[in-house]
Amino acid sequence: MSKLYKNMSYARALEKAMRYCSYQERCLMDMEKRFYAWNVKKTDWDKIIDYLIDENYLNETRFIEAYVRGKFVIKRWGKNKIIAGLMQLNLSGSKVTKAIDSEIEEKAYVKTIQELITKKSALINESDSLIKRDKIYRYLLSKGYESELVVRELNALAKEIS
Repeated sequence: MSKLYKNMSYARALEKAMRYCSYQERCLMDMEKRFYAWNVKKTDWDKIIDYLIDENYLNETRFIEAYVRGKFVIKRWGKNKIIAGLMQLNLSGSKVTKAIDSEIEEKAYVKTIQELITKKSALINESDSLIKRDKIYRYLLSKGYESELVVRELNALAKEIS
């Protein structure tokens, strides 16, 4: 984004925005950042965004679903961190809740917690089991997992951790 553009024309901005949105799912905030970087006139922003939504280049629901799926499967984030990430993009509400419920199965969620506990346990060189358990707990909270679930799974895997 270090390139500085002179005032970009509506047609050129629309062309670039269509290409930008067809490459990967985008949200409204992504487009606004791009318009600012491309130095598009503020009067053209709404027209371009309306066109992108009408032509299905920009779809908030599809973006939220892709974001949730990607952050959970690839980065192994928990629900709390995913929600916080979406809130930073000014996306919240029923669409986020619905996407999390539909994209993250409960069995896969618990299995991911168990895998992270096992993996982190192997990486921590600590003789005191309480300190080791605390480090794993804090790690999973930082990944966005719910405290109750983490404690439940830590108790279930207590023998494996020690």
